[in-house]
Amino acid sequence: MKPAAASLLLMFAPTLAAAAPEPPRIDACALLDAAQIERAIGHAVEPGVRDDAGVESNGAWSSSCVWAFTHQVGEPQGRRFVILNAMQWPLGSGRAHEFLDSFREAAASGVLARQPSARAFGDEALWWGDGLAVRKRDASFGLSVFWPRSPARAPGLLEERLAPLVLSQLDRHQAAL
Repeated sequence: MKPAAASLLLMFAPTLAAAAPEPPRIDACALLDAAQIERAIGHAVEPGVRDDAGVESNGAWSSSCVWAFTHQVGEPQGRRFVILNAMQWPLGSGRAHEFLDSFREAAASGVLARQPSARAFGDEALWWGDGLAVRKRDASFGLSVFWPRSPARAPGLLEERLAPLVLSQLDRHQAAL
């Protein structure tokens, strides 16, 4: 690149960055609640704990929520939880697929042991071995239930019970934008 062109690019870079639309905020804890989780998976959980990362380097607003399992008498001790990470991408950007693409790329590079398998949720979904990744319009989310020795035998079964609940709230969230 010629020095003059590089200088122009550097001069306008802040303007170009400022022109990029900021995505609306999303609240992962508002997309699912403890009562819904208990009905769907058959075990009580504590209220969700929210942790927003805000606008990530990829341009999406990121919000996470974790619901810890309540301990019940006679159950083994240990960490068990449901985690939901929701990302709202800039409206009309068509970039929500990038979240799912990251799992495909991880599998292709050997980071994941196997290729993610498609699931029928939202506009596109896949099971990546430890969780379910879903996109719907300009939002995407990852959902995982960590429950060693779970009574649900099929991998992904609990996530697939919860995904329609998240999608229902996500529809309401997106309609309000």
